[in-house]
Amino acid sequence: MQPGYYFEDSVQQQERERIFARCWNFVGFAEQVAEHGQFLTVEIGGTSVVVQNFQGELRALHNVCTHRFAKIQEEKCGKRALTCPYHGWTYDKEGTPFIPGNAKYFQLDDAGRKARALRSFKLEQCGRFLFVRLAEEGPSLPQYLGPYADILLHLSEIFTDQVDDQRSLWQANWKLGVESVLEVYHVGLVHPESFKNYVQARWEIDVGEGFNNGVAYLSENSAKWWDGVRQRLKLHQSQRFPNYDHFFIFPNLAIGLSHGCLMSVQTYTPLTPQTNELHYRIFMAASDLEAGRQAAVRKAVVENVTTFNRVILGEDQHIMEQVQKGNAQMSMAPVHGSNEARIRKFHQHWHHWMSLASGENAKRD
Repeated sequence: MQPGYYFEDSVQQQERERIFARCWNFVGFAEQVAEHGQFLTVEIGGTSVVVQNFQGELRALHNVCTHRFAKIQEEKCGKRALTCPYHGWTYDKEGTPFIPGNAKYFQLDDAGRKARALRSFKLEQCGRFLFVRLAEEGPSLPQYLGPYADILLHLSEIFTDQVDDQRSLWQANWKLGVESVLEVYHVGLVHPESFKNYVQARWEIDVGEGFNNGVAYLSENSAKWWDGVRQRLKLHQSQRFPNYDHFFIFPNLAIGLSHGCLMSVQTYTPLTPQTNELHYRIFMAASDLEAGRQAAVRKAVVENVTTFNRVILGEDQHIMEQVQKGNAQMSMAPVHGSNEARIRKFHQHWHHWMSLASGENAKRD
């Protein structure tokens, strides 16, 4: 990619239209909106979207009131009716408003109210993972996910114990955030006291049909530590992913697994051409322990893994913010070695979607 792709306004606008509007975007987990009235909000390519539970039905709607254009749900998640806080317009699952004082002030009939309905978006679920697509036409979620659908179903069953949920603002383009997790070439210098000691200097890359994966093998001490945790907390360890297994689903979802016992879920959401929001959540595998048993051990483990994760992401943030500054001073494209093939795969996918004309839809590659 040319340096300008990381800071030009015109590129971000094209990304909104050609990538984020047409791709399936991970927005959250089903348990966040399991009850009537529960909601979550997310920004997708500059569009505010609310996923709301209406008597057990999940809908994805534009989170902007059609009266005077206030945001309807102001929090990231919560439980309340889909009611605008400005004048009280309240929306049903079809996005049609109930208008206080309609007969007196607006005199809108049913057709008039429906003309003021919220835009609706495609919402599909894979296990506990929720995805939204803004564009009306496009591949189904299973088609889009390809081989990742089975993986997400497996992860949904194993990693049910959420232990952290954090957001941070990066002074770097969202693509640099993604690139920070797609190679381990930088580990020795960027993470000398953290991730470098967590894994061996050995990794494998799979950028084959439908995949953008990486596997780093845990150090002996890390594997022993996780084995002790698994035994003490009676965790339902995933036998499929015993190392540090990492998956990337275009455009901005990264999932890291540690010894089949811990899952980190990260998204890098573009805000401006030179800033993005990292949102990450950490889950532990389900446990057979009775409530309250080994509470002190669990607390210590949670403190350890959450602190460790924040340190690593903070180190990534620092270096990527320096890369953002460097991009503004360069005219040549960067060079990627064979050990950075996952970044090349990401760029390939990016160029593929950016090159599609309006109305075209990409197949997963």
